[in-house]
Amino acid sequence: MGRRIRRHADPFQCRIVISADEWLGPYRRHGAGHIWLDLGCGKGEFLAGLAGLYPDVFLIGIEIRGKIAEAYFPKYKHIPNLLLLHGNVNLSIPSMMDHLKVQRVFIHFPDPYTHKDRYKKRRMVNRGLVKGLCEILAPGGTVSVKTDDGTLFDEMDAVLKTRLAPLPEGFLRPCFEKVLSEWEGECKGKHVPVYSRIYGLTAGAIGEDSSFTELADFLES
Repeated sequence: MGRRIRRHADPFQCRIVISADEWLGPYRRHGAGHIWLDLGCGKGEFLAGLAGLYPDVFLIGIEIRGKIAEAYFPKYKHIPNLLLLHGNVNLSIPSMMDHLKVQRVFIHFPDPYTHKDRYKKRRMVNRGLVKGLCEILAPGGTVSVKTDDGTLFDEMDAVLKTRLAPLPEGFLRPCFEKVLSEWEGECKGKHVPVYSRIYGLTAGAIGEDSSFTELADFLES
C-alpha cells in the first residue's frame, strides 16, 4: 500500500480547466454514444480495462497530477474509446460537458487529505461538485464512489446524499467485479476494507425509472 501515489499537489494551485473542445472531436469520431467519466483517474488503468469490455462507450478520465498524466497517459493513446486528460475536476465540471449528459461517473479512491484538518477543503467531493454532477447526469445516470478510508466515505456520503440518492446494495456491481484499479487490487490482496456506494439522481427514480434497469442490463451483457 506504501506504493500508492497520493494527490499531494494542491488542487487550488492547478487552474487547468478542461474544455469541451478537448474531447468532443474524438467523442464524435467514436460515434457520440454513452459517456462515462472517471474523476481522479490516476494512471488510467481502470478505464483502460473498461474500454475493452465496453467498446461502444466513450470513456473520459481526468487527473490533476501532471507528472502522472505525463508518465502514464501516453500508453493508452491507441485506445479509440478512451481519452485521459490532465486538469482540475472541480473547475471543469459541469462546463466541460457542453450540456451533453453522462451515464456513469466514477470517483474511486480520491485522496482523503486526512493528515491535517485544514486540508479537507482540498477534497474533490464537495457541494459544488455534487451540484455539477446533477447537471451532467443523464436520466438513469449513476455516480460510483469507492475509498479505503472509512471517515472519508462517511463524509462524502453525507455530501452526495444532499442531492443524490443511494441505490440498493449491489446495484450494477458486475461492472466493478470485472475490472479493478491497481489500488483496489492491493486493498483486496491485503484484506483492506473498501467502502463503496452507487448514487442516482433522485430517490423516486429508484425502482421506477426504466433507465436504471436498461443501464443494468447493458452492463451485465
